[in-house]
Amino acid sequence: MHAIKTLTALLLLTFCLNGAALAQGVRTIGPQDLKQIVDSSKGRVLIVNFWATWCGPCVKELPALMATRQEFPERDLHIVGISLDYSPKAVDAFVTRQKINFPVYIDNGDIGSTLSVKSIPRTIIYSPSGEMILDHLGIISEEGFRHIVKKASLMR
Repeated sequence: MHAIKTLTALLLLTFCLNGAALAQGVRTIGPQDLKQIVDSSKGRVLIVNFWATWCGPCVKELPALMATRQEFPERDLHIVGISLDYSPKAVDAFVTRQKINFPVYIDNGDIGSTLSVKSIPRTIIYSPSGEMILDHLGIISEEGFRHIVKKASLMR
């Protein structure tokens, strides 16, 4: 009986800790943080996608990004979403509800202005060497992402 109570307590604790991790939510990101992500992603393709929960085309594009994330191993591809929303709570709820399978951050207000992000969705893709190879405004299809990642992977 003691073992069952202990197991139940451990399961409950695990569940609560997972909930706490989700409750921490998405973090803000600035230009220096993005530079660190670009630098640490060398050796693999990096997709940086600017989006927002209120942007219909952005929401429509998310399944293609999620499928691309699932198709390629982490050692070959890194995807980062940067939301232009103002409410971390709304973004966190959206990410959880949609089960987004890549890291999502909220622009601290400086990235959008530094990179002149005036419209979304906007996708910037870096080669494994860290060179920006695509700066695209608008939706990219799953097939489009697949083609770009395969082509960019050859640029080692």
